[in-house]
Amino acid sequence: MKQSVVVVGHADADGHLIAEQVRRNLALIETFDVSTVVDPARTKDHNAWLHLDTITEIDDADIVFFVDMMFAPSSFVEEARALVDFVEDHDDKRFFLIDHHPLPLRRLAPAENLRVLYRPEVFDCAVGPRSGMMVAAALCEGQRTNVADIKEPVHDALAMGVRRAAAIGGPLPGEKLSALMRSDCWGALVSLGEEDREFHRLPRGRRAQSQPRSKVLTSLDKIASEMLAPVGARRQDAINKRRDAMAYDIDIAEERFAVEGGHRRRVQNVTVQPRDLETILTILEVAALALTRTPDSTFTAKELIKEAKKIAGDDLELREDDINIVLHKQGFLRKVGTQLQLR
Repeated sequence: MKQSVVVVGHADADGHLIAEQVRRNLALIETFDVSTVVDPARTKDHNAWLHLDTITEIDDADIVFFVDMMFAPSSFVEEARALVDFVEDHDDKRFFLIDHHPLPLRRLAPAENLRVLYRPEVFDCAVGPRSGMMVAAALCEGQRTNVADIKEPVHDALAMGVRRAAAIGGPLPGEKLSALMRSDCWGALVSLGEEDREFHRLPRGRRAQSQPRSKVLTSLDKIASEMLAPVGARRQDAINKRRDAMAYDIDIAEERFAVEGGHRRRVQNVTVQPRDLETILTILEVAALALTRTPDSTFTAKELIKEAKKIAGDDLELREDDINIVLHKQGFLRKVGTQLQLR
């Protein structure tokens, strides 16, 4: 039986990228039906915590992931209380919160059906494999030195393109930009980042209504609108335009990075990582988060496997050998004596 999973992300540049990375990884799990909510009106800033009832997609979800949804230093007490009250009112659901901003961990602890993870590096602000999307997300947030060892020029151009596409006041933030990412339109987003800046003056990250739209921005708006139109209303040339928009030397979403000996490296041939391994990596990280009641929580390999099957279903085949692969290659688990702990 399918479980409905919704990923709710902040409506800024890195928020769009993080939400799409998490969506893709969770969608690897066959028992999950995953969707995203990135909305410039409903998930724009920390005030979203005070208005979670407007995110009606949560009503039909079994599992909810909040990603990159910061708490404000001046109002985190009220916001944390609002989140705790909301998740306690929905005790039939499981909630996960992952953020690279500091979190009010103590104030969120009372919610039994909420698990929280603070990861200060944007690149790590996800569950499952990290692709070039997370490199671009780190660049969008100004964490250039954190990804200097794996960054390529294409990531810089993509980060600029996504910042321009996500600018409030433009035609793309939210559903349209999410659709473009979901359809792998990385080439067009890179082209947007490479355009002359005269078309993209963004004071305070906003796009003035009077500013003329560039050729690429206009094209992306049209492509996204056609993608989101009812199937019968789509024109055949929209499919061709989408293919053109997807073409690029590096497939951003298919890039992979491994951790060995504490060092990160690009995996040159992603075909050596079968799809089922990526599924295992994702569900184990979700299960580890589910077992992490407090930052110092520990658990056994058997408990981790049991929790993973509880979340994804008993049909999921897992062995302790799979966990050993995670320990040596991915770096989100560490050993504490005979126990395991989420990094």
